[in-house]
Amino acid sequence: MANIDSDEAESVLMAARRQARASGYVQRAQVMLMAAGIAAFGIVAVAATMMTTLL
Repeated sequence: MANIDSDEAESVLMAARRQARASGYVQRAQVMLMAAGIAAFGIVAVAATMMTTLL
């Protein structure tokens, strides 16, 4: 059985938690950017529809 130093295991665990937290932030930012893009597309689509009805 392997003898694992508790300090080493703790630092590995902390690094894994830090990486998971960072990837969670990136995923949340990507979702918000996608939502903003969809909202912007909707605004442009409504504006284009209104412009075609006015002309």
